[in-house]
Amino acid sequence: MRTIHRSPLANDWNRRKAGGYDVVVIGSGYGGAVTAARLTTATWPGAPPSICILERGKEWLPGKFPDTLESATGETRNALNPLGLYDSSFNPDIAIIMGSGLGGTSLVNANCAIQPDPELFDDARWPEPIRQSRDSGQLQTFYDRAKQTLAANPHPHGLEISKVKALQLGAAGIADSEFHLHNIVVNFDIDGANPRGVDQQPCINCGDCVTGCNVGSKNTLDTNYLAIAKNGGAAIFTQVEVDFIEKVAGGGYLVHYTRREDAETSENGTLLAARMVVVAAGVLGSTGILLRSRNQGLSLPDTVGTRFSGNGDFFGLSYNGDKQINCLGWGAHPDSDRAKRMQVGLPPGTLLNPGPTIVGYVKFNKSQPLRKRMKFDDLSVPLLYVDAARFALALTGGRSDDAVKAKRWNRDFFEEDTLEQGAANFSLVYLVNGHDSADGRIKLNELTDEAVIEWPGIGGQAVFQTANQLLRQHAEALGGKFVENPMWSLTPVRTLITAHPLGGCPMGEDQTQGAVNHLGQAFDENGNLQPGLYVADAAIIPTSIGVNPFLTISALAERRAEALVRELGGTL
Repeated sequence: MRTIHRSPLANDWNRRKAGGYDVVVIGSGYGGAVTAARLTTATWPGAPPSICILERGKEWLPGKFPDTLESATGETRNALNPLGLYDSSFNPDIAIIMGSGLGGTSLVNANCAIQPDPELFDDARWPEPIRQSRDSGQLQTFYDRAKQTLAANPHPHGLEISKVKALQLGAAGIADSEFHLHNIVVNFDIDGANPRGVDQQPCINCGDCVTGCNVGSKNTLDTNYLAIAKNGGAAIFTQVEVDFIEKVAGGGYLVHYTRREDAETSENGTLLAARMVVVAAGVLGSTGILLRSRNQGLSLPDTVGTRFSGNGDFFGLSYNGDKQINCLGWGAHPDSDRAKRMQVGLPPGTLLNPGPTIVGYVKFNKSQPLRKRMKFDDLSVPLLYVDAARFALALTGGRSDDAVKAKRWNRDFFEEDTLEQGAANFSLVYLVNGHDSADGRIKLNELTDEAVIEWPGIGGQAVFQTANQLLRQHAEALGGKFVENPMWSLTPVRTLITAHPLGGCPMGEDQTQGAVNHLGQAFDENGNLQPGLYVADAAIIPTSIGVNPFLTISALAERRAEALVRELGGTL
């Protein structure tokens, strides 16, 4: 494995344009990155519009991501460390796992590029133009465009990976189920410059996708859409967090920001967006910005903060089963003893286990109505969590009556040098996506002015009981003990965890049904469209979608980008 060489994308903040920019894109996740890329590569009749991207987090390059628990703790985002990479929001009803940095959550997601079932858009909460786009085939064009740009593909050896075999095996006896390999945005072929001029190398199957790829094989947004935007002339500024937006009487908007040189040093200021603001700061970020902007006088409807969804996310575990699953990561250390011990039964020099964080999935209840369908993914445990996971799983999984399994359980507590024979390595972690009611609310905390979630009773919805039943069947088919998500099972309100927050600025036919229209343009409180003000990320999605959402976010952003280019006088 060689060292990756990449030039930073971020510009020097001190060299920003004094007069502001024609277009300011707030956030560098999928919605913001797609929008900026398409605006910068459009054809314009005169001078192209000036465009900048504002990202609240730092720029992260391969080799710099934490791979120990101690270093990860130091990169946890909080009030004392606002530039941290790992961002979480803990609310009584549901907790959210996010990322913060140039490229947004693409830096620490599980890479799954999957389309939802087409029937999703029949739900009346989606505006009619979205259904028309689906029925005409236009929406599929945008999905295909995003998939191609992100270079999504299945793992070439996915069926040989131990955890994938276990996922497929456990589902074999469950009726109305169907196994597939995911398309994942991971590079398996390029060793050198990719089509955007970014240095990458092939995946080594280390399992560290969700803590940051130190190999340089994840197709994070800085390797594609953000690189396109940069090459097209966009200015990219990191460590700039937007507080609120103010409308300018003569047209355009003032973007009020806090710029952080480091965790202790910050300055406040404003940046003029002369023609357009695209808000793409993530579900809590975008909704928080609009809620604070409304408090500062910007006319926005009461539907801002509504239709929050956790995408039916649920977690579970098959603990200490009959099959060695090899789901424990070893990081970017292919010559380590841990890496070698995970390759049980493979030819010498072959590194397939644990594989990327997610490789395969099983669809359950596939012939039933949409709201009853759900999907299970396999999960690898990244290196920095392996030791903590072994101990935690041994505590929650409990000793087995079977002598062999009890011996493996003991090893998780006491024998570090027998990692491959510990009970945790005979375990499979599941991520479930389903369909919740999407009626959570986002509001501002009165003390901190940060966005928080209120969703009483969400943990009691039937989708999670169904998920538990199917997880138990799958775990028992592997000979494992089923362990429920401990936050859900041990808290009185059945607290959930989601890695896929949606909604908060939902699209709708008018201001009584949504905060934005089908293109993400914001309504004012009277139902008129706010000129040049758009939301472009997961916040606009008005329902759960039942699968990992970033491909849908990207496809909707591709669709929106065409309209924005036309509005500004160009052609895509």
